[in-house]
This record gives sequence, C-alpha cells and structure tokens, in this order.
Amino acid sequence: MNDNDYSLKSLTPESTLLYFLRTLFGSAAEYAVYIPDSGDVIVLTKGQLVFLVERGCADAMIKTLPQLSARNIVRPINPEEIEYPDEVSALYVETTGAFIGTLETALYPDEPQYPQWWDAPVPFAITSRGVLRLNDTAISMFGAGLEKLNASELPERDEFIVRLEAPNGARFMAFRKLKPGIFTVDDCTEDLTDAQDITWWAAVGQTWAREIEAKGGKWQRLSSPPEGRKKGYRACEWQGQLQGYLDIQMPRRKSPPPKPPEPKPEPEPIPQQQEEPIQPEPLTMRRADDVIGSIGPQAMALLAAGQSREHEGYY
Repeated sequence: MNDNDYSLKSLTPESTLLYFLRTLFGSAAEYAVYIPDSGDVIVLTKGQLVFLVERGCADAMIKTLPQLSARNIVRPINPEEIEYPDEVSALYVETTGAFIGTLETALYPDEPQYPQWWDAPVPFAITSRGVLRLNDTAISMFGAGLEKLNASELPERDEFIVRLEAPNGARFMAFRKLKPGIFTVDDCTEDLTDAQDITWWAAVGQTWAREIEAKGGKWQRLSSPPEGRKKGYRACEWQGQLQGYLDIQMPRRKSPPPKPPEPKPEPEPIPQQQEEPIQPEPLTMRRADDVIGSIGPQAMALLAAGQSREHEGYY
C-alpha cells in the first residue's frame, strides 16, 4: 500500500481542504470534485484549492464547499465547459469515500460509485448523491420499495431503523453501517414486534406492582415457590418458559366495627282537625198551650202525681 492509496481511503467529506489539496497534488488528477448528497456538484482546479487554503480556509471541511460557493468565496467551474472531459482525470470525494475517475463522471453524478464487493450475496444499501440504492440481493429479499426513501433524510448514525408502510402492515428495516454511506440491511419487523410486546407487558407488570404497593402490600421476585405456602404467589411465564415466581403479601383486612342499630323512624303525627265551635240554638218563646201540647201522657201523669204530693205536703 503506497501513500496515495492511504490518502484516498482516509479522504472523506469531513477531511480538511488542506488535506484535500495535498491528496490532489499526490495524485495524477487535475481537478478536485465534491459530490454532496444533495445539491450541485462542486468542481475546483488546483489553483482554486490553493486560493482557499491561503484565504484561511485550510481547516474548513470539504463538505463546507457548497456554503463557501454560496458566499462567493470561490466560484466552481462548469464541467461542461471542459473539452474532452472523458480524458481528464479528477479526484472525487463523496459520502462513501474518495476515488479517481474521469471528469465525465461529474457531468452525470446520479449513479453512486459502487464498491467492488457490491454484488456479494449480502443485502447492501448505499446512500450517496441524494439517492438510496440496493444491491440485487437486497431487492430480491425486501423488494425495491426501500429505494423510494430520501437518502438525505436518513439518520446520520451507525445504526438506525426505518419504518415502511406496506399493504399487509408496517415493516421495520435495520441499517448497520459498514463504511460511510454503505450499510447492511435486515428486516427486523418480527424482533421489533416482540420487543414492543415485551415492553407492553413490562408496563403492565409495573402498573400492577404500583397498585400492590399503594394498597400497603409487598412483592418480591423468587426463583422457586415460597416454602410452606400454597397461595399468595404467581408463576410467571413468557412464551411457555418459566421466568420465576412473584410473591405477593397483602396486609390483613380488619373487620369493620358493627354498625349501630338505626333508630326506628317516629310515626308522623296525625294532623288534628279543628273542632267547630258549637253554636247555641236560638231560643224560641213558646206559648203555654204549645208546651202542654208537646207533653205526652206519661209526662202528664208524672206531673199530676207530683202535684198531689206537693199538695199533701202543705196540709
């Protein structure tokens, strides 16, 4: 391995412009080209790179070239104005690394630069130049739907999971980085579904434990049933496999005091009716004949007898 090979393998968009310039002078390339994941291709001459280094941009990263161009600090050249671009060499830097090719590649930057082992029987994905591409193995295993993803919106992490909506339900694809911009792909739908199921039941268990504690109870995890007891514990299984025992001890309930007899309701008083005052009958004066006429024969006999005794008392 010579110094030039080492420089190409270590050259990335995070490398400095000074390192880019040194690698360019150490190669046979005449132009420096940066292909961002999104946006226009930046093509610079050696003289322009020297100018940037002398202007104090030596420590600026290669991926900042689009911003430097937008600020008119440097003006990239148009590769279409170069005669015979297929005969001119250039040093390329992109997400997946660096390589040397003809300047004609800068005219058609849509197709990524695939590694030599791209066609191995392993599902690979490459994110470069704003697109996501799968190798034939990945397409045969998962279909070409993944290539509809926007490469610039994928997380910048070594591992991440992408959710895909499918007619038969959601699918989850795991990406694991092999090198910058190149990943292995794996369908982790079943594993993630199991993980979500485990998380759900873990939440159920924690809720149950909090309720036990809130009621004054205690619980503990045991590897075997408690000795001398037949109740108060639960065997815990997951997918048919015994995971242990849950021992639950709740405080004894105190018998509530007897309730005092309820007093019998008093009968409702009967409302008294007010008596109407007796009205005296009006006195009527009767004649003597009327009084005598109203006395019966028996009364007349008594009166007659009384009169006899009365006269007898005087004589």
